[in-house]
Amino acid sequence: MGLGRELYRGTNDFDFPRVWRFTTVLSVVLVLISVVSFFTRGIALSIDFEGGSVWEIPSTTFTQAQAEETLNKFGPNAAEKVQEATTTEGGRVLRVSGQVDSVAEGAEAADALAEAAGLQPGEVKVNTVGPSWGEDITSQARLSLIVFMVLIALYITWRLEAKMALAALVAVVHDIIITVGVYSVFQIEVTPATVISFLTILGFSLYDTIVVYDRVQENGSRLARTGQYTYAAVMRRSLNQVFMRSLNTTLITIIPVLSVLIIGQGLFGQATLGDFSLALLIGLISGTYSSLFVAAPLTVVLKEREPRWREVRSKLEARGADPSDTTWYGITTATGVRGRATVPPRPSAGGGVATATRERTAAPGSTGADGESNGDGDTAVARPAAPSTFGGHPPRPRKKKKR
Repeated sequence: MGLGRELYRGTNDFDFPRVWRFTTVLSVVLVLISVVSFFTRGIALSIDFEGGSVWEIPSTTFTQAQAEETLNKFGPNAAEKVQEATTTEGGRVLRVSGQVDSVAEGAEAADALAEAAGLQPGEVKVNTVGPSWGEDITSQARLSLIVFMVLIALYITWRLEAKMALAALVAVVHDIIITVGVYSVFQIEVTPATVISFLTILGFSLYDTIVVYDRVQENGSRLARTGQYTYAAVMRRSLNQVFMRSLNTTLITIIPVLSVLIIGQGLFGQATLGDFSLALLIGLISGTYSSLFVAAPLTVVLKEREPRWREVRSKLEARGADPSDTTWYGITTATGVRGRATVPPRPSAGGGVATATRERTAAPGSTGADGESNGDGDTAVARPAAPSTFGGHPPRPRKKKKR
């Protein structure tokens, strides 16, 4: 309950820079596994890319062994894949895919399957696709991806800056490699529906990244003037501010995708819905991950090299502060109390010692006495405490003057 309250109130302060050390290693390992699997095992392409025929046999008793036995005389690759599906009316369909030499031979195989299943010749549907159609889809998808990357790079450079565009594109490439790696490792069949959903998830990944960048730009332009926050600290605060939004957006998007995957393919056996939703699910998870743990740390590495941010780091070191400490003290403080940090004691006018506290106010966008404000209600204001007493006794009350 405490963590949930912090997330929804925006008072969370997760140490993202510390987590980046682990996620960087994780991303490198996943990318290496994906690349090695792609070049050694390849990916399983559907007949839409390689060419072939698909036969649908509407029968409740016809088995996979019978279908393979019937198609053996048409070649060793005539029955490469056999799966059961359920129609919208609840009927059973046995779907067989494989390679034949021509369209005429595919129609002949359909008649042989109908005879073996005890059906009329026209009841077994056949769909034959040539390999040239799959090549055309592949070339168009490749061209779409290149145009997409170029336009996105130009837009982010114009709207934000070039270093952010570079980090965002690296995150997109990361998502592409991871998604292809999942399909390669588990040998999941790639269909045209997979390609369509694959291009769709790239937009979602960039959307999440640009939301983070927009908040970073806002915080960076305001906090850079104080000279008290490194770019890593600005990025940490920005990620904490948008973390709940990213999490909610991803969960709300994943729920219907899971519904389509479970109901569409699991219950009704609709392969097209399964292919589309599975690629979306992988891409949504990878896109959210990359926006927080790939694009963000890479942007910090690039931006920390700039002269103004190097100067901030040098000034902090000169004052004896630790530049690697990215904690947002307007929220999480050394005392362990939310929104309150103790200021070092200073001598009071009466010779005693007075203390002061830094307390968070509830007015968003206001500026505290020290000039620090994060624009979302985390303003730190110095407030003096009550005068201290000596020996634990209250001060002697003053006598009233006689008139």
